[in-house]
Amino acid sequence: MSSTPSAEPPQYTRRWAKIVVENCTGSHFKIQVLHEYTGEQTNNSGYKLFKPDEKITVFEQVYYNTGFFTTGVDNWKVHGTRLIEVSPENKWTEKIAGKFFIDGLPYATGHGAFAKWKKHTLRAEDDGKETIIKVYQTEVQFISPSGRSTTTFNTLGQDIIPFSSNPQQHP
Repeated sequence: MSSTPSAEPPQYTRRWAKIVVENCTGSHFKIQVLHEYTGEQTNNSGYKLFKPDEKITVFEQVYYNTGFFTTGVDNWKVHGTRLIEVSPENKWTEKIAGKFFIDGLPYATGHGAFAKWKKHTLRAEDDGKETIIKVYQTEVQFISPSGRSTTTFNTLGQDIIPFSSNPQQHP
């Protein structure tokens, strides 16, 4: 009997999942999702306009691997901008359902502008199924058949409120 090691690489299975975002903020938002499986190109949804409670598919398929000796993980970032309703139309507004909006403060998952990626690893039982990313006022939930992950959703620049509008700063 020979015990010659195999020259074959460890076996893995290439899989995919559909990614849907649900806006649970109660506000109009522009939302972007970034997905990166270790060692592969980043998937970028671009910014999509969302009405309150709207669900939009941002990726028909994101790819990942499962199997013996696979070490990759799925990493995620969610960026958003709350939209503020204004009137009338001008060159800075976006029209959604007959109303006009301008950008408000930006939001991002994690803590601060240089936040790290959020790990929510897709597994074999997620193959060909929907993963829902629920965006709330202060957190983002990643919900897959294999499990759930949660991270914070913070404004970037909450400290830029004008002095006269911030009652805590008055003597």
